[in-house]
Amino acid sequence: MVVGVSGDNGGLEARASAEGWWPLTQGERNWGTVALMGVSVSAAVATWVFIIGGTVAFYLDAVAGSMAMIAGSLVGILLVVLAVLPVASRFGIDSIAALRPQMGNRGAYFGLVLMTLSVVGWNSVLMIFLGRASVEILVSLGLVADGSRGLLVPLFSVASIVGVWFVLRRGPEAMQKTGTAVAAVVTLLGVFIVVLLVKEVGWSTIMDAEPLAPSSSKLYNYTTGFEMLAAINLAWWPYVGGLVRSTSGARKALWPVVIGLGLPVSALSLIGLFAALAVPESGGDPTKFLIELGGVSAGVPALAFIILANFGTALVGTYIAALGLAQVPSFQGRLSWNLSTALGILPVAVVAGLFGSQFFDNIGVFLAFLGVTFAPICGIQIADYYVLKRRPSLRGMFIHGPGTPYHYWRGFNPVGIVGLLAGVATYMYLLNPLTYESNPPYEYVSATLPAAFVAGLVYAVLMKWVMPSERTAVKDASAAEPSVVD
Repeated sequence: MVVGVSGDNGGLEARASAEGWWPLTQGERNWGTVALMGVSVSAAVATWVFIIGGTVAFYLDAVAGSMAMIAGSLVGILLVVLAVLPVASRFGIDSIAALRPQMGNRGAYFGLVLMTLSVVGWNSVLMIFLGRASVEILVSLGLVADGSRGLLVPLFSVASIVGVWFVLRRGPEAMQKTGTAVAAVVTLLGVFIVVLLVKEVGWSTIMDAEPLAPSSSKLYNYTTGFEMLAAINLAWWPYVGGLVRSTSGARKALWPVVIGLGLPVSALSLIGLFAALAVPESGGDPTKFLIELGGVSAGVPALAFIILANFGTALVGTYIAALGLAQVPSFQGRLSWNLSTALGILPVAVVAGLFGSQFFDNIGVFLAFLGVTFAPICGIQIADYYVLKRRPSLRGMFIHGPGTPYHYWRGFNPVGIVGLLAGVATYMYLLNPLTYESNPPYEYVSATLPAAFVAGLVYAVLMKWVMPSERTAVKDASAAEPSVVD
């Protein structure tokens, strides 16, 4: 079955490329470094960074926590960049299409499920936080009663979701324009929040504060702080492909992704870390202390940061979800862009509108699966590209059925599945993601890195010795294609 469009229908071709069910050609990749940097920053800067920093405060003080978070962020984004960026930027494809060489044309749907859960989960967190921030502003200004939070928070969350859809329905380019503006504003407001926090609490208070509930093992505490940020940055796996497909090459995309996605998470997580250390009952949540510290005149602009930052990130997440839906053949050509984006954000409206409090109170369960699943995927893709040196077949990624390069066994690559399971088992042995109980040698190696390594090793060995004929077929198919998309 051919998944694509005929060459005599330019309008349908343009739509297919823009909406993700066909690769972008070189001429269609019009995002420069500034545009990609802006969208990346607008995606990275959101209130999840406060939650992360507040969690790290349980284990580490300000100095050790800062070092662990920066190191973990850079390692996590490095794995994602190595796994996704070369193929996605070369062929103009998203992360799901880039997974087909390793998992098979149907096996890649596992990545689609993970992407959907991840994006819906993060967007739900953001919209609930946005609703809380909006209500806090109204309460602080005396415009609504303090007891109205239970009703107004879900209403504001859903209204914000509608706003995200309204902006994105104008097409993917709307995200580029809006994202760059949001990135500039939230960066300035982020600096303002840091200054406000230091001014009102005192730098010495933050530096002298002890971790909230550390383990007796200092090495465990540091490794866990590192692990949290590494796992969180692995959640950029679906985002990176969706963003860099619009650039003209890996060199142009590399630093905007590293600086725009990796560094802001660690840098702004410091706000949550410092806030939780100085005001332990806040848990790093700015909506609980900003107006109390700075008054209405200082707190309202800080809370406006939360609204804008979360809106920008949800915008990118919804775009990525819509691209993912386009990888399902039965949807291609049958869903309008408006309907694709609506379906991408509808689950968020259900969670934020009906189950917001329950979901927010159990956010740790959601965060737990990120490193468990995305680390092995990255390891398999890295091994495939750099160790086995398999160069992907563009034709194979978009043409399905028996005899095509990535059909394997009924559309599934059993070697990729075994490698994935080996990586998941490694992670679960080293660190229970729900209880954070660990086994040796977790304190020395973390869980993310060994999970990626084991998954990649198992995949490389089995592909080389169990499926050599498949490697040859893909090599021949790839050699017959042009090196870049024309």
